Amino acid sequence: MAFDNDKTKEANIELENRIEKDRDEWKNKIASLINKIRNMNELSECQALMLSYRQIMLDKISDFKSIIFKRNAAQDRYYKEMYKKYTLNYDIRLTSGEKNKFIQADLSALIYQIKLLENHVEYYQGCIKTLDNTAFAIRNRIRLDDETQ
Repeated sequence: MAFDNDKTKEANIELENRIEKDRDEWKNKIASLINKIRNMNELSECQALMLSYRQIMLDKISDFKSIIFKRNAAQDRYYKEMYKKYTLNYDIRLTSGEKNKFIQADLSALIYQIKLLENHVEYYQGCIKTLDNTAFAIRNRIRLDDETQ
């Protein structure tokens, strides 16, 4: 099975769009959640949403890591296939470093896709940290309100 760099590039464009949409959605959800902390009447809803969002993020991280593992396995298979090609069936004799550069260029779209996915996992992990900090902010908000009464 040969690697199709053009097909992967097209998939990357779609992936970029989905990731951008997802980030905008989560940015708005978390901003809305943080704004709820101002109103004591919304703190219980805020806590419930924070826990729910955190679990959703953990599930998404797990899903994305699974995809990353699959893409890394595919990259390894294609790398092996291309290394053979450049070693046995290439007109010019290449050094090991040259073969690696050629293969990286051939697999650039797949490597880029893996980096996109890894970056999005890091984004989710940052969101989880923000949600964890929101839990502390809620607790502090309750304590502040208790002290003023």
